[in-house]
Amino acid sequence: MKMPDDYQVPDEPDAGRMDAAYLRSCLGLRAKPGEEPPPLPPAVRQAHYKMARCLSVLGELGRSMTPTQIATVAVLSDVEPQEPEPPEYSFLSESPEDGQKVVIHWRMKDRPAHFLSITPEGRVLVLHNGSEVKIRPDLVRHPEPGEFPDCADNINQTVEV
Repeated sequence: MKMPDDYQVPDEPDAGRMDAAYLRSCLGLRAKPGEEPPPLPPAVRQAHYKMARCLSVLGELGRSMTPTQIATVAVLSDVEPQEPEPPEYSFLSESPEDGQKVVIHWRMKDRPAHFLSITPEGRVLVLHNGSEVKIRPDLVRHPEPGEFPDCADNINQTVEV
């Protein structure tokens, strides 16, 4: 089966045909908000065309393919899914010290805390009001000068009276 050169995988949300969007999700080709979605590789378009043609001959093609059929197209296209790049958080790139004062955005407010460690799952373990809290790295930042002056700069420093 030769695919027409201008064949496009359906991507019409209003008509209930979102095969292209599902294929982009399967292959990790999603666009960021506000960006134009990337075109599907020719191998994916070819696999979709072959599957749609077979289903049409069998009389099984409805408004759109089922998720199982879409996943089959993704597998048949033999295109490797792209892994999303892990985001780089400025807080973690500056290698914080143990016990250092940090600011966490927790329960809709900025609050003082102290950095303890990074968990194996990639969360940041902080000490906040005497309790250890695991928090996402995008919710942790370094304090601005003069922010939370009542909180110690580092809980591991010795204090002279």
